[in-house]
This record gives sequence, structure tokens and C-alpha cells, in this order.
Amino acid sequence: MTTVHLAVAQLHQGDAEQACASTEGVFDLMSGSPLPGRLRVLLGDYYRELLTHAPSAKVAREWADRYRSEWSAR
Repeated sequence: MTTVHLAVAQLHQGDAEQACASTEGVFDLMSGSPLPGRLRVLLGDYYRELLTHAPSAKVAREWADRYRSEWSAR
């Protein structure tokens, strides 16, 4: 959860690429395990922030695709 908070801060600083890279680590850490409810909520909040701060960035679209696939897989 701390990693997602860090990513939100990075996003607010204007670094969408670094923020997405940070949250990719969350998916890697949780690989093979269900995402806990609080983490799912936090990732959903991050996703909304990402769409607000970098809606047209390529990295945001790529992250959104992975988010949707991870979400539906669990």
C-alpha cells in the first residue's frame, strides 16, 4: 500500500511514467495472490488520479490495460 501512496505522490509531481512504474511493482509483488480489498480500493483511487493527471499519456493507457487484466484475473 505504501508503494501506491508513493505512486500517487509521483503522479501529483507530474511524473506519470515513474508513478506507473512504481505501481507495476505492486502487481509483481502480489503475483499469484489475490489483491486484498484495501489494496484494490487504493489502486482504483490511483487509476482515477492517473486518468485525471495523464489521460492521454501512453504509459497511462498501458497501465490501465494491465490494471483491468489484473483486476479481472482475481
